[in-house]
Formats: sequence, structure tokens, C-alpha cells
Amino acid sequence: MRILQVNVGRVQARTNAKGRVEGTGIAKSPVSGPVTLGSSGLAGDESAYRSRTQGDTALHGFAAESYRALEASLGRALPRPGFGENLLFEGYTDAEARIGDLLAIGQVLVMVNQPVPRCSWPGVLTGAKALGPLAMKAGTPGWYMQVVQPGMLAAGDRVDLVQRGDAGWTVARLNALLLDKSPDPVAMADALAHPVLADRFKKELRPS
Repeated sequence: MRILQVNVGRVQARTNAKGRVEGTGIAKSPVSGPVTLGSSGLAGDESAYRSRTQGDTALHGFAAESYRALEASLGRALPRPGFGENLLFEGYTDAEARIGDLLAIGQVLVMVNQPVPRCSWPGVLTGAKALGPLAMKAGTPGWYMQVVQPGMLAAGDRVDLVQRGDAGWTVARLNALLLDKSPDPVAMADALAHPVLADRFKKELRPS
């Protein structure tokens, strides 16, 4: 497993899928060389939608394998990064990533703690309509990570699994639970009680 890209970007005003202008940090660019990762995210990176002071979703990962699967489905190439991800992984996918996985990358330790509920911005950024929802339906939403140990990381760094999370709760399974309109109540209760699953995602799961 390794990191193919480290990506950062500032919040910019862009026209959304409804034709309105709003701030978003979806557009990111690859960085060469070491980048500092603090408790609230990468140096030079911003997000318009999540609190970086809490840091529970400070880092966003996506799999190269997911890009290839989506490109095959769409019949076209997708730019990377196209989902606003900070880290592009190779050899580590949504089906393999577990909530509670502790990953060592360069000098840092990060913990996987939720899937990414997708919006319309990836479609706007890439020109592939409804790309965000399509990624969720395909079981490839990507994931957020909490920073356990800050430090430096870089594209090309090896990814080591220091600790495995709960085998019953992969990113893909939680994404499927979020999409299920009639979820199993036992599975829902189990997910909501998970000690590592981010509170932000638990709010997404709870019925309104």
C-alpha cells in the first residue's frame, strides 16, 4: 500500500450544480515533497464544510482502484484529484478499509473513522454528472481519517496497517447502511454505538 498523491487546496467561490456561487474546497492540487499534517489537516488545505478545529474528519482519502472502476463504468477518464481527496491511496480500498484502522504514513498516524457522504461537487469539478452519488452507489465513497500523530508525509510514502479495526464495519458497509432506506435496526444500533465512528457520520445515519 502506498500514497500516490498528496493534495491540498484553498476554499474558492465556484458555481454549484444549481447554478449558485458558493465557497468550496473541492478543487485540490498535488503537492510534491513532504507536507506537514497537523491535528486539523494538511498545511495549505481548507474545507468549507467541516470543522477543522475538532479534527475528527481532518483528512480525506480515496482509492486509485475506485477511480479505475468508475472510469470503466463511465467510459471516460477522470482527473485526479476529482473528489477533493487529500490522499490518493493505492492498494487500500473502501471494501478493505475498516473503521478504526490505524495507518502509519511517513511520520504520521491516522485512523479511519467514516465514509464520505458524497455531494454534487465532484460532478461539477470533473464534468461527470452525478459523480458523487454514483461513487456512493458503487460502494466507493472514500473515507475520512482522524489525525492520531501529526508529522510529515509525502506522495510515494508506504502505508502500513498498525492496527486493524472492526472487521464487521468496513467503509463500504457503512456507506451501504447510509444508502439503505429501510436499514436493519440492529445494524443501525450497532453502528451508532461504535466508539470510533465519527459523530458527524452518526448524525447522517440517524433518521430525521
